[in-house]
Amino acid sequence: TRLLLCCLLLVILISSCARFKEPEYREFKNLKVEGLGLGASTVRMDLVYYNPNNIGFQVKQTVADVYVNDVYLGKAVSDTLIRVAKKSDFQIPIRIQADMKNIYKNAFTALTNKSVLIRAKGTITAGVAGIFKTVPLEYEGRHEMSLFAPQP
Repeated sequence: TRLLLCCLLLVILISSCARFKEPEYREFKNLKVEGLGLGASTVRMDLVYYNPNNIGFQVKQTVADVYVNDVYLGKAVSDTLIRVAKKSDFQIPIRIQADMKNIYKNAFTALTNKSVLIRAKGTITAGVAGIFKTVPLEYEGRHEMSLFAPQP
């Protein structure tokens, strides 16, 4: 009986994963420079997503290489366990170790353009009921980046 229950639970989990919709990126916020150095700097921000699924899940780890206008910015990492409710917004706090020589390459573009192309490629580890799976993470989008606009 117990084996049958475990098999039934496994079939339900596998079939629910097949219909899993990818969370939708909303915005980033709370951008903060934590450590500023000539060689490397640390930037923190929260990525906001929406979970369109009828099931909650957990995000265990996110690791991605981040590019701004196709120039490598640094590695983004989040190793905080995040519980995501069904049909809700959620935030992933990330830390980016930025290579300053590449930021210097982008400085002129950031000052002269109203938007930049941000691209991220890596992996995200997420799961349900303690069963985790690592899947590819890819994002690309244009973002308004005005260094001189007043902040609210």
